[in-house]
Formats: sequence, structure tokens, C-alpha cells
Amino acid sequence: MTQLPRILLPGEGESVQIGTTTHTTFKAVGGETDDRLGLFEHHMDPGAPGASPHVHREQLEAFYVLDGVVELHLDGRSFAAPKGTFVNVPENMSHGFRNPYEDPAKMLIIFTPAINREEYFRGLAKLYANGRKATEDELLDLMAQYDQFELSVDGSVPGWGRH
Repeated sequence: MTQLPRILLPGEGESVQIGTTTHTTFKAVGGETDDRLGLFEHHMDPGAPGASPHVHREQLEAFYVLDGVVELHLDGRSFAAPKGTFVNVPENMSHGFRNPYEDPAKMLIIFTPAINREEYFRGLAKLYANGRKATEDELLDLMAQYDQFELSVDGSVPGWGRH
């Protein structure tokens, strides 16, 4: 068993910058929880494109909005999720998120099992570092390595985009 006790105060934890609009801090990762739990604090600037609709075949994902409003997509339906909203996403259910609003937003993203989920976010940070734009092939390859599969190659929900 590799579970480790850990205390992180506000602002603590490894962080990655994804493009110019998104900042994610890892609060709990699989290597510390026997892959039972991943917990990330996810900050999105106004206009952040977020994650286009996708599914996870082997992971449950959940969201809890801490500040602002996040537009969530769940099983074919998009809706505004204000502070205090909780959304549970079972395996194989389509979901996505973004911040098309004028104010910043912050939410917790929870994964179980965690299965190195932080590596996906580290990979995104590398693909979008220094103003770089990832190719579709690079992005889809990264997604496939970490149990993430888009609904279609072009992210066919209108208005949903890339970092």
C-alpha cells in the first residue's frame, strides 16, 4: 500500500499551466492514494476553452465548482454550473467543461481510480507551453494514453474548442 498522509495549505501542491487560460494544482495524485483518488484544483480564466466533450472508459470523474460559473456538458446537455454545483460523471458518460463567462472560475476535479491522471495534465501543459498549439494527432494520442476519448475528432459540440 502506497497511501501517504499529506497536508496542503492554500496555494500548495504541484501546478501546471495549460495554455494561457488554465492553471491546475494537484492536491492528491494516484501515487499517494493507491490510485484510489485524484483531486485537482482547476482555475480557468474568462474564455478558457476547457475540455471538449469526451468519455473515460475506466474512471469516474466528478466536479465541484468553488468560484464563478463553469459551463458543463453532461450526457448531451450543456448547462451553467454556479458555485456550489456538484456533478458526478460515471464511466462512459460524455462530459466536458469550459468557461465562456466574463469572470474567472475555479473547481475541484475528482478522479477515481486516479491512474496517473496528473500525467495527462502535465502532457497538456507541455503541448501548450510557450504559446504552442498542439496538433489534433498529438492531442488525441495524449488522450488515448490516459483513458480519455473524444466524442468525435473535431469535438463536434458547437462552441467547444481547444486551449
